[in-house]
Amino acid sequence: MEHILSWFNSLSPTLGLIINIVVIAIVFLTSITLLAGMWIGYCIARNRMNQIAEIEFFPPKIVFKEKQI
Repeated sequence: MEHILSWFNSLSPTLGLIINIVVIAIVFLTSITLLAGMWIGYCIARNRMNQIAEIEFFPPKIVFKEKQI
């Protein structure tokens, strides 16, 4: 990490600033994408959890309740 930071500092000031902004943007977007994926997965699982009737681990199988009309 120190080697990368020293390389950033050895670049021209403008190029070093642009690279720092790009690295921070990549880290930020990756974390936002991870959080959004976890939130969407939770929303999907929450809606389906109440409909589970049986779970088998070997062989893996989930049986859902039938919708009653």
